[in-house]
Amino acid sequence: MKRRALLSTALGCSISMSGCLSGVGGQGGEGTTVEIIPSNSTNQQISLNVAVYATDGSLLLNHSYTLPPGHSDESQGVEDRVDYLTVSLNNGEEVRHEYNPDIDICSIDGEDVQIDIEPEGITFSYSC
Repeated sequence: MKRRALLSTALGCSISMSGCLSGVGGQGGEGTTVEIIPSNSTNQQISLNVAVYATDGSLLLNHSYTLPPGHSDESQGVEDRVDYLTVSLNNGEEVRHEYNPDIDICSIDGEDVQIDIEPEGITFSYSC
């Protein structure tokens, strides 16, 4: 009986440890995804098109959003090999943003791109 309890404890620990280890330089966890998070900080509904390009030039995401005033959308994400983004507000001129997060901010989790639409224009920032 003691042998069976020891084996089930050892198996449970090894399963728990494998889940933890995948986040440190491994393939698992949010570290493989960059979330694209547009936010509407205006008092009008907006339409926004976001295209995200990879370091090899391929298109990773081309998505249109409709955001009411004061709302954001966290539904889209891409692999963490992002080179740049283009954003078009209400079918207007495209704004290009080079993806260049501070490496020290999120060493494991990946850097999410915050796209804030304000009355004065579009700003970009990063978060974990």
